[in-house]
Amino acid sequence: MELIEGEAVEQGKNLKEIDFKGAIIKLINAKFSGYINLLIEGFDGLEEGTIVMRTGSIIASSYEYLKHGIIVNGNPAVPQFFNAAGSAYGVLDIYSFKPTDAELVIAVNPKVRVTIDIRQSDIDKLYKKIFSDVYAKKILAMVAEQKPSKYEALKRLGLGEIVESGE
Repeated sequence: MELIEGEAVEQGKNLKEIDFKGAIIKLINAKFSGYINLLIEGFDGLEEGTIVMRTGSIIASSYEYLKHGIIVNGNPAVPQFFNAAGSAYGVLDIYSFKPTDAELVIAVNPKVRVTIDIRQSDIDKLYKKIFSDVYAKKILAMVAEQKPSKYEALKRLGLGEIVESGE
């Protein structure tokens, strides 16, 4: 997700050293505009999640499985972001900017728009104290089904014998 350069509020905070849920609720109540970024050691490598807020509302979200180059945007990325907050190894960054900058992020990245209204009471349901690899396994399995192996691709091209003979 392309983001507007904001003013650093928190940088490189260890997830285990903060009250994540409390911090998000505080940002909602403060009518925060900006973004929260998480970088974690996930199921199979690094994972990065971002939510964008405008005047206390979550309006955009993106979640990326960096090793695999898989990006989930919009509504499905929100629960993955909150799941990531329960990771044993991760860092949090918070950057603030003007509410109009939040709208600009969506204008540049329309797929990241969150169309569900996430209220403070929803944070309790979304936040996970312990990271779960369920999302990663599901996403990676879906991609594996769609993506043929190198062998299968070569076989379709009539070059399967090369792979089988080890050349």
